[in-house]
Amino acid sequence: MVRVGQGAQSNSKTMAVDMPVGVRELDVLGEFKPFGLVAEALDGKPIDNVSDKYDYFLFDPQVAAERDESQKSTPPSPSTSTGNGSEHELFIRGNRIIWTTGSRVHKRFTLNSSVVMACWCHLGDSSRALLCVLQVGTLTIFNMSGEFTSIPLPGMVTSIWPLTFGLLLQQAAEGGSPMGASCFSSPLLSSRDIPCPKRDLRRGQSHCGFRNADNIIRGTFTSISSHLILNGLMEEPQNIYIKESGSLKVMKDFDERTIWTSDCVPLVASFNRDKMQHSLWLVLSAGTTQQEMDSNSSDGLASEAFTKQFSFYRIWVATVSHKAASKVFLATDDDATPVICFLLQEQKRLMFVRLQNITDHDQILFDARPDMKWIESVIAAEPVAVTLPRGKVGGFPVADIVVLAPEGTLFLYSGRQCLCKFMLPSCLGGRQVSQNITTSESTAIHLVKIIGLADAVRSRVNVILNNGQMLRCALRRGPSCSLASDCMASLADGLSSSLYNNFLRLLWGHEMSCLVKADGSVGSEWKLFGSIIMQMCRESESTSQHGSDQCSSWDFLVNSNFHRNYRDRTFTNCMQSDGSVNMGEFYLASSSQVGEQSHEKTFYSQFLIESLNCLHAVYENLKLINLRKRDLELLVVLLFEIANFLGEENYVEHYLRDFPLLAQIVRTCKTSFSRRAAPSLYRWLETCFLHGFSHAKAEDIPPLVYNYGSSVVSWARKVVSFYGLLSGDRCLGNKLSSGVFCNIASGSASNAEEQTVLAMVGEGFGLQQLDLLPIGVSLPLRHALDKCRESPPTDWPEDAYVLLGREDLAFSHTAKLSKTHKIESQTNVKLISVSTPYMLHLHPVAAPSTISETIGLDNSNLEDADSAGSSMEDGMEHIFNSTTQLRYGRDLRLNEVKRLLSSARPVPIHACVNSSASDQDLQQAQLWQIAQRTTALPLGRGAFTLATTYTLLTEALAVPKLVLSGRLPAQQNALVNLDQNVRNIQELQVWPEFHNAVAAGLRLAPLQGKMSRTWILYNRPGEPNAGHAGLLLALGLHGYLSVLTITDIYQYYQQEHESTTVGLMLGLAASYQGTLEPTMSKSFYVHLPSRHPSSFPELEVPTLIQSAALMSLGLLSEGSAHPLTMQFLLGEIGRRSGGDNVLEREGYAVSAGFSLGFVALGRGEDSLAWEDTLVDRLFHFSGGKTFHNMLEGIPVNVDVTAPGAIIALTLMFLKTESEVVASRLSIPSTHFELQYVRPDFIMLRVIARNLIMWSRVNPSKEWIDSQLPEIVKKGVEWLKDDLFDMEDVDEEAIIQAYVNIVTGLCISLGLKYAGSRNENAKELLYYFAIHFLNEIKPVSVTNGSTFPKGLSKYVDRGTLEICLHLVVLSLSVVMAGSGNLETFRFLKFLRNRNPADAQASYGMNMAVSLAIGFLFLGGGMRTFSTSSRAVAALLITLYPRLPTGPNDNRCHLQAYRHMYVLATEARCIQTVDVDTGLPVYAPLEVTVKETEHHAETTFCEVTPCILPERANLKSVRVCGPRYWSQMIELVSEDKPWWCSGDKNHPFNSGILNIKRKVGACSYLDDPIGCQSLLSRAMHKAFSLTSTRTCISHGESASVRVHQLVSTFSSDPSLIAFAQLCSDPSWNNRSDVDFQEFCLQVLFDCVSKDRAALLQVYLSLYTTIRSMADQVKSEIIIVNDSLSILNLKLAMAYYEALLKGRLATSTCSIVQSVFLGSLGKRVEDIFSYIPGLKSDFSNYVKSGRRPNDEAKNRAIFLAWYLHWFDVPVPSVLHTAVERIKPKLGISSSVPLLHLLLPKTHISAITEIDKLFFSREA
Repeated sequence: MVRVGQGAQSNSKTMAVDMPVGVRELDVLGEFKPFGLVAEALDGKPIDNVSDKYDYFLFDPQVAAERDESQKSTPPSPSTSTGNGSEHELFIRGNRIIWTTGSRVHKRFTLNSSVVMACWCHLGDSSRALLCVLQVGTLTIFNMSGEFTSIPLPGMVTSIWPLTFGLLLQQAAEGGSPMGASCFSSPLLSSRDIPCPKRDLRRGQSHCGFRNADNIIRGTFTSISSHLILNGLMEEPQNIYIKESGSLKVMKDFDERTIWTSDCVPLVASFNRDKMQHSLWLVLSAGTTQQEMDSNSSDGLASEAFTKQFSFYRIWVATVSHKAASKVFLATDDDATPVICFLLQEQKRLMFVRLQNITDHDQILFDARPDMKWIESVIAAEPVAVTLPRGKVGGFPVADIVVLAPEGTLFLYSGRQCLCKFMLPSCLGGRQVSQNITTSESTAIHLVKIIGLADAVRSRVNVILNNGQMLRCALRRGPSCSLASDCMASLADGLSSSLYNNFLRLLWGHEMSCLVKADGSVGSEWKLFGSIIMQMCRESESTSQHGSDQCSSWDFLVNSNFHRNYRDRTFTNCMQSDGSVNMGEFYLASSSQVGEQSHEKTFYSQFLIESLNCLHAVYENLKLINLRKRDLELLVVLLFEIANFLGEENYVEHYLRDFPLLAQIVRTCKTSFSRRAAPSLYRWLETCFLHGFSHAKAEDIPPLVYNYGSSVVSWARKVVSFYGLLSGDRCLGNKLSSGVFCNIASGSASNAEEQTVLAMVGEGFGLQQLDLLPIGVSLPLRHALDKCRESPPTDWPEDAYVLLGREDLAFSHTAKLSKTHKIESQTNVKLISVSTPYMLHLHPVAAPSTISETIGLDNSNLEDADSAGSSMEDGMEHIFNSTTQLRYGRDLRLNEVKRLLSSARPVPIHACVNSSASDQDLQQAQLWQIAQRTTALPLGRGAFTLATTYTLLTEALAVPKLVLSGRLPAQQNALVNLDQNVRNIQELQVWPEFHNAVAAGLRLAPLQGKMSRTWILYNRPGEPNAGHAGLLLALGLHGYLSVLTITDIYQYYQQEHESTTVGLMLGLAASYQGTLEPTMSKSFYVHLPSRHPSSFPELEVPTLIQSAALMSLGLLSEGSAHPLTMQFLLGEIGRRSGGDNVLEREGYAVSAGFSLGFVALGRGEDSLAWEDTLVDRLFHFSGGKTFHNMLEGIPVNVDVTAPGAIIALTLMFLKTESEVVASRLSIPSTHFELQYVRPDFIMLRVIARNLIMWSRVNPSKEWIDSQLPEIVKKGVEWLKDDLFDMEDVDEEAIIQAYVNIVTGLCISLGLKYAGSRNENAKELLYYFAIHFLNEIKPVSVTNGSTFPKGLSKYVDRGTLEICLHLVVLSLSVVMAGSGNLETFRFLKFLRNRNPADAQASYGMNMAVSLAIGFLFLGGGMRTFSTSSRAVAALLITLYPRLPTGPNDNRCHLQAYRHMYVLATEARCIQTVDVDTGLPVYAPLEVTVKETEHHAETTFCEVTPCILPERANLKSVRVCGPRYWSQMIELVSEDKPWWCSGDKNHPFNSGILNIKRKVGACSYLDDPIGCQSLLSRAMHKAFSLTSTRTCISHGESASVRVHQLVSTFSSDPSLIAFAQLCSDPSWNNRSDVDFQEFCLQVLFDCVSKDRAALLQVYLSLYTTIRSMADQVKSEIIIVNDSLSILNLKLAMAYYEALLKGRLATSTCSIVQSVFLGSLGKRVEDIFSYIPGLKSDFSNYVKSGRRPNDEAKNRAIFLAWYLHWFDVPVPSVLHTAVERIKPKLGISSSVPLLHLLLPKTHISAITEIDKLFFSREA
């Protein structure tokens, strides 16, 4: 026998009841084998270079569960805890880890080196545990999704250990050798302190924790601390400090080796081998500052500044053994005190160190008590959960101890109290043992001896035998019966420690224990549990000193001193000094009023009284759970017997009223010894709603409910807290003012309903739990949910929105969190578990056939009827999706755009059938003209497909072909190629291929994933070409080139390929825009010879590359106003031409001007470059008012420098409203100035003036007129007058100036209103475009009085064409992304003009192509911004000098035409139905803020749509009657639109989840709303006017009900009920009234979108129906009164609504008429019951109930007593006696109502008749 010992300072403690130790048999589950070995064998793959050694450990599944979930969720029941597969396993061999759950592989992890150690740990704020794996030099941390983080380790790390707030790293001393494995216990590998001990070396690695004694981790540097803590993934390991001599010092004791830690309590156990002492350390975490660290550090070393400081505080130290404890674990003592157990194998002792809680600044700390206790003769021990599997003390589970004695016997201990002894079964056979145990082994079982224990998880443990076998065994634990388990748990929570310990000994040691004799069935276990309780009643009788063998048990108890004193105390306390009755004491006498227990009271009597309180709490808890009705009926019998035995009159009456037939089962005691009022939760809940929370009595709540640690009554605790909050209770921390604990989720709450919802979320109380409540109890909670559903606060957690049925808000909230914290797939599972309590096969509400059919139709008609090769890829195959289909409906706009921009197919050439030589020349000429257009198409295609697709990073990017050939439809599509002898084909292959590749690269979405450097290099061809150059530019514009290294960049430069260098530099500048990255600037300066030092060798750099380098330098330095850079760029604008190409000097100067403008973008006078000399030089370069060509003797070619200087001034003073600068950029106002300034320079000046005076740009004709100089205006007017003689006027100069000024104004309008879709700007630009087109070739009739005609006489057609296309480009910029049909028709007309008529050059085709792309920017999903950066980028793209050919880069580099990408924003928003997952139409109410031009404006849009800019947007609201409202409030900020993936993006990267209201179809299925549920068709289908008509119609009408409900609702319960109503058998029912009621209820639930009320209506209806049927038929249908309690709560809710105690949004969730009729119907039933008054009279006068034959009458009486709140007869008699002397001749009803305030007036009237009427 194992002996229990204690330290010298402890006194021995005798047990109240001495019980023998029982003997149990182990339940052998089978021979144990790590499943990792089985998984390896099943893989069937040979493992090369893998060691034969392996290791594993088993752990509780709660370890890997979410931290909040593991804390809130109810621990598993006994039945599930002992089932197969309850534990998980981590198996390690070499560098591989296999995580298995039972017999299934859950995850596999493969590392790059061998595993040294592994453990689970919570780091930082992570809700889920992380798998931490120690390797040589590295710590690898895996999350549940398989993602990992590798952290290099400092120093020489030997082991890792989990703590409550991080990971402890143990270091070895520099140069020291590692300690052997024998010196260490395993780290806490699970949160339940269940590490694995040493294992047999014959099978694998010898010890757990995956320590490898041969591997020592050596990092790159050495830390001075012997212990480190890793607190987060993004943090570095931090030093640990210890407090010595009042100061903190870094812990440097390398001999203090860790042997145990816990992630439940902040404790660490260690062993110092030099001092041979064990220690316990408390780990403290506190914030600190740099000064505090410096002042506390006494070693003089520089300390690092940490946000947290971790320190060790020694709370216990002792020298108890020469060697470290072989095992350390956490358990609980017999008084529920936590203890740390040390197994000292050398001494064969298990030592206990008791802990005590200390509260410091609201933080719970631990300290060790000085006394030590131990268990002698122990060779092995493991913590198990057997006696109290669901109990918790101080936040961690209660653990028992199983110990192994030297003789091979197992003993189960609860603390130091031995409960029972376990033996191996006498025979191992049958189903208990696996097939691995042979018959010979089972026959020789008597020779087998247990020599070790291992791998304990919950109640399972591995038993190691002396024959080498390891058996997995389950300790016979508490009953599998849930009721018996609940009762035992309540006794553990409610009984005092001494009582419960003795009860455990009786329970485990008694020969009739349910743990031994039960056959496994629920009934037998409960009967045996009840027999033990009743045996205590018999023991109580036998222990009384006044008893005798001849006396009956009852008489013995009645005559005992205990009951005499108990009766006197209880009864006299209820009487007042004057003899009057204190009525409140009869109702609400608390158990605490009994006083101190008498010394004569026996243990059994104490136990019975306290057990009654505990089990009654379970009884009240079960009354609130629908599915525990059978358990309630079993428990009430036991409670009735105990209360009857103790003479508790009110308890007996309480149970008899709930279950009236109890009196016929158990003989009722006539003598009352106590009149304590029985707590009643239903009475408390009803009082809250009838009179408010302040009037509810705390005594009505069982005391166990106030115990937060009691999980067995947590259901009742939650309901009480919800009702308290709903009726006015206040929250004080995690406790309400009533004293009940309640977890409330974070979020704002402005009323009681919102506070209640947050409490339901905080307690994990979802819709599944709500359905488990009785209907009357759930009704107020459903009211709170309905009240908050319409407009819940925006800061609630996602669970709250799901609970309300607002999945749209929940998904939006989850998407935002997933950007900040990586949320795994379990989140959706959690949301579903809270929301949907049903699992039915559902069909989608809105069938997606419409979209799919549309897509199929569109795809079949994408090309012309005569097109060939439709299977070729054109780079636009992906453009059709659900969003574009909703955006453009069934029209063919996108199909037409795709056709117009396709350049991958031969173009049809219409020629004569009989070809001749001249015809071939015509074909070549026509083909050449078409080739000019084809080569320009990629620029528009790039804009059209911008950021619309994704690519696999394992595949090369597909670039569509650029086909310049044609086909002859008249000759069976014969191909015609360009003749190389006639045309220079090379001219069409360099830059067009460049643009084609740019378009292909721009298709990629910006955040398709982390762009890989490897993928970019993978796409690099062997020989440089223009295609890859374009791809580099596209990737750079998306910001991807930042992944390239400087080596990669210079390898590209070494290729000396012109277009590659240009594309790379511009792409790098876009990726590093505004960063001033030094390495990039150096690489750009290399390509600028003017920047080279004199000693630098001369390099011949093409002017094209120099121009790109200048532009790249400006983008890189954007907004920096760097003086040296600005001076350099200013010099480049006016630099004289050297030996380079003089024809490209203008393009070089323009690039320098743009670059200078970017460097000082919008800085104006605030920039460092605001110097008169710099500005004067710019004006000099621009040909300012001085009109001098010399400044300080420097000659200037204004024709070259003016464009760049004007652009530089424009961007430098962009939006600065500088009138000084604008005035100096004057428009010519005299004939001399008109002749001096080039017309195209006038256009630039107009653009510059308006961009500087940004706020004055106005889309009106008046503003256009005001910008025209007076001379130009008069000249135009003279042009209208045919009689006016213009001989003295230079008509050509005036008209040239006019068209350029108007074009410049149009470009200014386009830039000012870019992406705004401003209707005034659109109309104005469209009007001018038509005007210019009419001048070229009349196509429409315009108002001649508005615009002059005959411009073509004075302006060449080429100028008019350029102006026309620039105006069209501006128009498309304003309407960007809108797909405006009128604008598109105009562009299509321009594109389809006859090339001969249009004289279309490459530049004009490029303008039309870009305009089409802008109009459908990003497939209609993107638009332009008007920020300074965006305006500058657009100005580069729209620069009004169009190229003459595909290779024309003289005045403007063609690559700049793609800079519009930097100005785009993804402001499109699309709505998705959360029920179907399909994009849908939805009306939005958009509000823009007030500006100087307009007041605050609200307008409506239909999704998908493009929202206004962030600077103007104030709010967006989902409006309309079909979807639940959702408001998104925004703060108007002058910032760019949120990037995709931004954690602060309010629209979830363009997706807004919405929820459709039941009773309405989507706008796609029902555009005009004629199919709503409220239409007459629904009423007719339901046939509510006449149910018989529905029946006569047969099956068709019922089928329509099912179909209609499925159309309007996706709720599973409504659909299932509609299917029931559609069943043919339903119409064959005789109860037509019930059928009609069901249809009406179904209609009400569907139309109001309150599916949960279906259950409420039917339950209340069937309750009344059952009562009426039972009264009529006299057949027992309901044998209890619980339904009456529910009806009373429903009526209390109804009365609270009428009196305004509950706020309602619109109306009651249940129809008021229906609720009001319930009470009237119940009273009608009572009036119909015969003999009820007679039975009531007998009960009131003498307490007699109907006899055993009249069971129904007893039930009816109980109904009556409950409904009218009639008190017990003793209270009635006392009240009557008090009234009689004072009555006189007046009525007793007022006085009775005063004394019995809760009793209904009807019952008081009957009482008055019985006691005070003359007949009485």
